[in-house]
Formats: sequence, C-alpha cells, structure tokens
Amino acid sequence: MGPMDSKSASTMIATLGGQPQVVTFALDALLARGEPITEVVVIHFAPHDPRTRQALERLDREFPNEFYAYARRPIRLRRIMLRDAQGPLVDIVSEQTAEAVRYHIMEILRLEKAQGRLLHIVLAGGRRILALMLFLTAIVYLDYSDHLWHLYTPRSVLELARDGQRMHARPEDGVRLIEVPFPHWGADFPGFRQLSSLQLQQTLLTPANLERCRQVWQRLTPSQRRVLYWIAHNERPQQVAERLGIALKTVDSHLDAIKDVCRDLWEIPPDHSISYHNLREWFRPAMPFLSPEGLPG
Repeated sequence: MGPMDSKSASTMIATLGGQPQVVTFALDALLARGEPITEVVVIHFAPHDPRTRQALERLDREFPNEFYAYARRPIRLRRIMLRDAQGPLVDIVSEQTAEAVRYHIMEILRLEKAQGRLLHIVLAGGRRILALMLFLTAIVYLDYSDHLWHLYTPRSVLELARDGQRMHARPEDGVRLIEVPFPHWGADFPGFRQLSSLQLQQTLLTPANLERCRQVWQRLTPSQRRVLYWIAHNERPQQVAERLGIALKTVDSHLDAIKDVCRDLWEIPPDHSISYHNLREWFRPAMPFLSPEGLPG
C-alpha cells in the first residue's frame, strides 16, 4: 500500500495498563480537534491481572464492530499484546524482555509509517517504561506531520474516572492534550532509521536464535518458505496472497503449518498463541542467512 493522504488515514497509538479511560479521553480530545482518526492501536502486556483484563474488556465495549459508539463513527480498535520468543509478556523483567519490547514497538511504528499513516502517539497509560520506549522510538520513526501528546487530566477527574468508572470527560473537566516537542532524528537523517533497525536486528540475531530458525526452515516446503519470506519482509497475509497469486485461505493454511512446526521444534506450550507478527519478529533478522531454495529470485 502506497502513501495516503494523511487526512484520510490517521492512527492514535497509546499504551494501556489498568486505566482504559486514558485511551478514550485522548481519542475524544483528538476528535474534538478535527483529527480524522480511523484506527486506535493499544499496546499492552498480557492481561494476567484482573485490572488489565477489565480495562481491555471495557475498551472493547467502546468499539463494537470497529465502530466508536461514543462519537458515532467508524474507528477500528486494534489491541497489540507485547510478546517475545517464549510467548506473551507480563512485564519487563530483564534486559532481554526490554529488548523484545523495544523491537515490538519499533515494528508497530515502522509498519504504520510504511502505510503512509499520520500518527498521534499519546504518552499516557500503562507502565512508564512503555511510554519511554514509545517516545524513544518516535524520535526515529515519526515525521514532522506526526504528533506526540501528553494527556493532562486534573487530579479530581482522575479520581472520578479511576479504573474506567468514567470513560468520557466533559468540556468543563479540564482534560486536554498538550503537544510534546521532540527531535525528529529519523526525518532529518533517514539513514538513522536504517542504522537503528539494523543494529536492533543484529542484537536479536544470536547464534542460538539463528539455529532455531534454521531448524524450522529446513522442515518447510518451498511454498511455505515463500509465504514466510514475505511475512518476514513486513507484508500482511492479504498482501502475500496478492503477491503470490494465491488465495488468502491458502496463505493462512501455510501460516498454520509454519506455526505448528515452530510449536513442535521449539516446544511452545499449546496455550501460547502464535500470530504472524510473531513469525515476522522471529524470522526477519535471520532471513538473510537462510537457504534461498524456494525463494523469489
């Protein structure tokens, strides 16, 4: 998909903990400014505690069938759960999980920008470390047309809205967005984006990870390898189907087979789901080192 008119495709990105109203407060403020938000991306850890689960459920009720009920307009809610090679993350507990989170956030922003979307990043909600990583990644990937926001909410409103008791603020409540100035390193120096991405891939591609990917690769058919190749090169299943001239159902079937091989060889527990985003995360750094047999010339 090529670049779009920023006024027709804008995404709000926020992190989430136990306070779902952060998302709706910020979205309402952006809509009041006339920003044409068509998608809301919520980044969160695995919902291992009741507050996070309740926050996600509360948000889901605000967006039935990709429709934002409060504003009565189509807006898609996309929840992205942070993961590493072992499965969903419940927190950042080591340098390795911190690196996995940074990579995941980098991929989210990079893919959104690759689609030509204008981004509104809200630095509120969830763990402070997530907001910090979102900010540091924004420095690399955001352009001058994108925006970084701090959500100011008066203390009295915070108490009334705690844990989603109030999902929408009134004009007199004093909730507002404050634009955060930041250096546009990636926009000013495009090579910086490439360097940052390359350095991160090299960090993630340990000999052990490369060997794990090779084990799976050797078990795949040429057709499965072609699908995985394009998934690892940042294409979505529908884009892969169009590129290879096959049905989306066939792509999904190949992806299911690839996931089964990963689950078998890497002993991934049955209760840990695997998405095509996981496959991209695992195989993208290793792809240049895998056998070219069955791949596009």
